[in-house]
Amino acid sequence: MDAHRHKALGQSRLVVLQQQLAQLRLAGFADAAMEREYLVWVRLESAPMRRVMMAVPLLAMLLAPLYGGLLHTPAAANIAWLRLIEFAIAGLCAASIMVLWRQPQARASTYLMYVTSLAVFWAVAAIRWLVAPGGSSLSPEIVMVVPLALAAVGRLRLWLSLPMALGCPALFLLLEWQLGHVERFASTVLGTLLFSGLSVITAIATDRLLRRAWLSRGIVELTAMSDAVTALPNRQWFNRDFSALFAFARRNREPLAVFLLDLDHFKKLNDSHGHAAGDAALAQVGTLLARYSRRAMDMAGRYGGEEFVLVLHNPTFNGVQRIAGQLLADITALGIDNAGAPLKTLTASIGIYMAVPSVDDRPEDFLRQADNALYVAKQAGRNRYRFARPEDAVAPALDPAEQEPIPIT
Repeated sequence: MDAHRHKALGQSRLVVLQQQLAQLRLAGFADAAMEREYLVWVRLESAPMRRVMMAVPLLAMLLAPLYGGLLHTPAAANIAWLRLIEFAIAGLCAASIMVLWRQPQARASTYLMYVTSLAVFWAVAAIRWLVAPGGSSLSPEIVMVVPLALAAVGRLRLWLSLPMALGCPALFLLLEWQLGHVERFASTVLGTLLFSGLSVITAIATDRLLRRAWLSRGIVELTAMSDAVTALPNRQWFNRDFSALFAFARRNREPLAVFLLDLDHFKKLNDSHGHAAGDAALAQVGTLLARYSRRAMDMAGRYGGEEFVLVLHNPTFNGVQRIAGQLLADITALGIDNAGAPLKTLTASIGIYMAVPSVDDRPEDFLRQADNALYVAKQAGRNRYRFARPEDAVAPALDPAEQEPIPIT
């Protein structure tokens, strides 16, 4: 599991995506990690289109010996060169398709697309020169190979794209000059410049559209999976990422501590102060829990109603006890009025399960154990925490007035 990925989860990630969308620039994202993440995504998303685009010249070159004789009659000395060029380009296109099939996310696939696109253009020009050096003029529309190639890449890399956008038309004009088409050279230059400009515009437009699509997709996903009241991950989002964290801890044989927290007598707070006050209280508790999940691979989320969940990765048992006591004290210290509760203020109960995940364990097993411990804490009088396993220490009832603040470690 990537620690940076878990740091990026949450409201901060959503804010970053929204800022990037509002300040989208031509050169790419300012954040290097986000740029790398985008590039992997765009390679995967554009891989099918790239494979189709490479299949077109592959088939054209493989079938050239069949239909070529109907279109031209090259000199006998040039036939061997023509076949060599055609099958070499076909092999390069086939190699590109294989790389795009097996490793679409690899950076090499992007570079191979550039090389293959340039090779196809040069091959078309060479074939035209070998077939009929004194024939009719080439159509400047051939330069449209360039925008297709650039669009297939899906991102405008100036140091690669500009040489292609300028070099291919230059080669085309040089070939026209060598073929002796001087009388139409001016119109050819205009047509070539027009299509070359379109190639660059196509690349820029494709790049911006893909970046906007990627940012919008991330914003919609995070908005749908974050809780509107607390800004914490909702249950769906939490379950997804907890499964990944669980697999990571099991693979590395590292313990996880699952806290299931329920606000005491929360219905009385809603009944006496209204649901707006209840939402405000949930938001305060959510902000507090977010502080307890500051480490890269710790997690917090709203599990439903007035229930929250906190997961600590690779903690010590003493550390879990200290954090549980401090969390209860901090919730009480919020001073949220709850006149219907025994202490006249909002408190919480916590069930904790801590273990190293085994091969037979599942994420829901840890949550169920924590839920059982939460039930015990409620039955014991609320405003306290309990561990699920009998061999773990059982915490005494917590008196907020006597609880000394304990720093989170």
